[in-house]
Amino acid sequence: MSEHQEQALVVEYLQSVYPLALFWATPNGASLSGRGRAMNKLKAEGCLPGVSDLIIFEPRGGYSAMFLEMKKQGGGSGASENQLWFIRQIEKRGAYGVVANGFDEAKGFIDDYLCGRVIHEVI
Repeated sequence: MSEHQEQALVVEYLQSVYPLALFWATPNGASLSGRGRAMNKLKAEGCLPGVSDLIIFEPRGGYSAMFLEMKKQGGGSGASENQLWFIRQIEKRGAYGVVANGFDEAKGFIDDYLCGRVIHEVI
């Protein structure tokens, strides 16, 4: 299954199990190679490489929101440096960030977060 298919399953899951949750997808994965004008336009509008694929804007457990970076299950390619940098930045600002390998792992992270099983510990 492709990363796109895995993420589409996550979106269907969110819509069916948590229909009141406010979430959206970040179109950073759109293929813009060879489209210099389009990429320049997006950068001028604030497109930031590494922004997580899904943002769930529901405060839980002391966090302000959940940022979910999707990877396909068994894909072997982990998060990029930009994606890891972004997750570190949002965590510094009080959000919860994770990288999920496939639908099942993403579902587990989402359930734990939205059901209050993830608690922010201030150090």
